[in-house]
Amino acid sequence: MQFADLQDVLIIDDSALHRQVAADICADIGFKSIRHAANGDEGLSMIRQQMPHLVLLDLEMPKVDGVQVMQQLAAENLQPHIIVTSGKDYLLISTVELMGRSLGLPVLGGLKKPLKTAELQDLLQRLYAISGAQEKELDLCEETDIRVALDEGHIIPYYQPKVSLHGGLLKGAEMLARWKHPEQGIIPPARFIPVIESNGWTTELTLKMLEHGLAQWQDWARRGLRLPLSINLSAVSLKGNTLISEIEGRLRKSHVPPRFIIFEITETAIAENLAEAIGIAARLRLGGMGLSIDDFGTGFATLQQLTRFPFTELKIDQSLVTSVADKPHLEAILNSVIELASRMQLTTVAEGIETTTDLDFMHHRGCLMGQGYYIAKPMPADNFTGWVKERMQQRHEPTAPASGTEEPSGS
Repeated sequence: MQFADLQDVLIIDDSALHRQVAADICADIGFKSIRHAANGDEGLSMIRQQMPHLVLLDLEMPKVDGVQVMQQLAAENLQPHIIVTSGKDYLLISTVELMGRSLGLPVLGGLKKPLKTAELQDLLQRLYAISGAQEKELDLCEETDIRVALDEGHIIPYYQPKVSLHGGLLKGAEMLARWKHPEQGIIPPARFIPVIESNGWTTELTLKMLEHGLAQWQDWARRGLRLPLSINLSAVSLKGNTLISEIEGRLRKSHVPPRFIIFEITETAIAENLAEAIGIAARLRLGGMGLSIDDFGTGFATLQQLTRFPFTELKIDQSLVTSVADKPHLEAILNSVIELASRMQLTTVAEGIETTTDLDFMHHRGCLMGQGYYIAKPMPADNFTGWVKERMQQRHEPTAPASGTEEPSGS
């Protein structure tokens, strides 16, 4: 595999043997330029002279260790992509990863020495695609253009399948906002969602997405597909007296059973007005809708929020899914999360499944459902219908999806 934009790698390690092992692996992967530094000072000097695309940074070095190198890079605003390497335990490696990201450095991940080709290649493959997408999403769109897009219905849902990890049955879909620009094509959410949030239009977007989803549900139901749909609901929307009536009014008009609608709330952003937010969440549940705690595992208030809100589903953040099999301390946390959810009778969904290893590992740990690029990327409604048909043909199942007669998740 060739990584065209990561052509130059600098290996900073005080062990000549480990440097050579890393260099051989990088050569096999396809790096065109491979440089070596025998200590932290030398590595910093080489970075200042010529910024590499990637740094393989050992943590345990005399005089200037890997932690100090990262701190100095941040102080000088030097930002090569970094992969932390060490012979120490995974908890230490992950801690340093977190420190680097907190300093604003583009830390791709951490690997235990001795390096292995498959592990380095897998890490680069996962994060190369992400970093490439992020580079395209940096420029925020103009507020006036987004306002027009909202008014004219150009922001539409894409649908990402949620499947059972045992058997791969289709269990639902998450609706993700995309801007279908008449001239520029599809604009990703990172370019317009922050503007919508900063202008207080998040509730409006949620209701528009709900309208799209309800109409789509009706169309699919006529074809025999009765599919639970998940919609993101910003925590800042959990206030006021009109949200519930707006949602219930749209449901009544559509005749879609409320149990097929699940609202996802990011656990790191529960609203400041706690009593008001809990009241709205409770009324959503009383109305028959599901409530999902999104990105579970990324915030400090997680357990507290589980006791405060009537959730029906728990979505495990990608940071606890991706490569967790290689990090024993994260595996322990993941096992505890899944057991906790089971005891609380919550449906578990693994986010960001990118490899068969991710899928198998989460399945064997007892997670019930999953979504991610390994299963399918978010797609427009027409493509989603085609994906379902193709999947049914591959599974040699009847034309009508089995999920249509199953009790939906989150109800």
